[in-house]
Amino acid sequence: MKIKLHDSESKVVATLIPESGLLRLTKTMLDKSIIDANSSIRQFALLFDIDFDKMTAGDKHSIDARFDTGESCRLNFYRTVMRGDRRFSCSGINKFASAGDLVALSIENGAVVVNVTRAASESVAV
Repeated sequence: MKIKLHDSESKVVATLIPESGLLRLTKTMLDKSIIDANSSIRQFALLFDIDFDKMTAGDKHSIDARFDTGESCRLNFYRTVMRGDRRFSCSGINKFASAGDLVALSIENGAVVVNVTRAASESVAV
């Protein structure tokens, strides 16, 4: 499923590495902390040798990261215990983003979580 980008978001995404993982947050994702690892998130995970295709149900890999604000967070890439669904979580995402925001996982001196929607609105406001 292709993520629709607003023009201002496209400009921010263009500055990130091509392997950036993108996802549009929903209220359910934030309320339940359940985020499906879409294909771009899975591609990003491969940069850290995390291969969902080699993981079995219950496997979990975590990496330290930071938000683009500088605050530390932890990214978890895992397969659910029962069905083996591919999932992703980010500690503190509720403080950092809202439903409808586009979030990118990228690399800039380590893993970084960028709120593309906020960055786009801030660059437009300048």
